[in-house]
Amino acid sequence: MTKRAVVVRINDYSIQRITGLSMCVRDARAFYHLLIDAFDFLPENILCYLDTAASSERILQALRYIVTQSQPGDVICFYFSGHGSRLPHPRQIGRAYEVIIPASGRWISDHELFLIADQLQPSHVNFTCVFDSCHSGGLSLEAEAKSPPMEQTLVELITQTVTTIIPCGSLLSPQDRIVCDNNVSGLRLENGHIDLDPSPRFTTIPQAKTTLISGCAPNESSLEGLPNSAVKNGFLTRSILDIVNQSSFKIDHRSLVDEASAKVVDYINQVYPGLGLVQSPQLIGQDNRMVENFLDGFVDSR
Repeated sequence: MTKRAVVVRINDYSIQRITGLSMCVRDARAFYHLLIDAFDFLPENILCYLDTAASSERILQALRYIVTQSQPGDVICFYFSGHGSRLPHPRQIGRAYEVIIPASGRWISDHELFLIADQLQPSHVNFTCVFDSCHSGGLSLEAEAKSPPMEQTLVELITQTVTTIIPCGSLLSPQDRIVCDNNVSGLRLENGHIDLDPSPRFTTIPQAKTTLISGCAPNESSLEGLPNSAVKNGFLTRSILDIVNQSSFKIDHRSLVDEASAKVVDYINQVYPGLGLVQSPQLIGQDNRMVENFLDGFVDSR
């Protein structure tokens, strides 16, 4: 079994003309060492992209490489700490993609990630995505959130037309995206960002080719600490680091996300007391993968 990873961290969004972030480089550096120290990834099998080096072309090329190199039973991980957003589907009215935003180049949707991983069978390789980003962009933002403001025309288009959002990192084929149909209700602009009715914390998608851990529910922001606060990471990343170390590097995905949710509440109370902010980490993927240990190998339930 070989373990490979792509680690992306972006504070500097000057090329995209988006407000930068503070903690992403710190997050990814810590996650890089976690992969090596806790999960036996070899440094030569981890491709890292920092700030302006993290273009869409380089990220997608790195993912193609680790996917094509993988054999049955291998483990691959894609960690992203940076901005996320939403974009309407270019041809299908009522659909939108969650996207992750590279330092330069086009924004990356689930469809592009699916095209890379299409050769993988759903039970072929243990593919885990960890996205410490959010997609609740609107006209303004509270606190240090990983979602940039959108143009008003785009906000209006999404809030008025979208009924289905394809989560970034689920790697669903076009025919399998039917499982997401009409997963949005009550889409609206509230408190300056796009809000929608929350989804369940654990979402089972049998066709998913990854286990996706995302920083927050679709109606929330993925928060990070402040330079002068006790928590100097993105809240999802900090919780994963703490929980994995406390569990002696053995914890299943469901338990990890459950415990991360509790820790994130604690971090919010420490860093942003009294603001009423909510962040609920999410787990999406095949049901059998949710009971696997995080980055610890492969369980074939076929």
